[in-house]
Amino acid sequence: MPPVPGWLARTWPVLAIGVLIVAMWTGRIRNIVGDDDLTGAGRLGRLALAASFVVGGLVVLGAAAVGWRTRSWRHVARRDDDGWRVGPGVPEWGRRATVVLAGWTIVVWTVQGIGILLDPNHDVGFKVVHTVLMVGSLAVGAVALWGASRTWPVAPVAPSSRMVR
Repeated sequence: MPPVPGWLARTWPVLAIGVLIVAMWTGRIRNIVGDDDLTGAGRLGRLALAASFVVGGLVVLGAAAVGWRTRSWRHVARRDDDGWRVGPGVPEWGRRATVVLAGWTIVVWTVQGIGILLDPNHDVGFKVVHTVLMVGSLAVGAVALWGASRTWPVAPVAPSSRMVR
């Protein structure tokens, strides 16, 4: 059996999306609050969207913190058909939160990114910056989905204690 990768080697995709989301969308909240042209429902809708991402990112980072405290793979190994396996270094609820956040990221950036590219009211610089943000977010979202679903073998299933004659 190959050795099980350490906590960070199993968890970096979860950490990557958590850190990216919190940093990016906290900056977006700052921009929304500082924009005097936004009022009422326009401001509230944008703040709600950004807050949904920040909360999701904090939940994922919280799951990583819980996983760090119990980072021994022995605490999170589970039995599958082919043997004992270990997944990313987060609890099951953190894995599910990562999948939801990554999916939400992919959906929102696909819709917003295409909308920004097609909107004639945005200048080229704005479109370039947001295209880079979109492509980066889509890539990190895809990697987070991959990382949240990945498992590593720990030990094969023990043969049956009964002998076949």
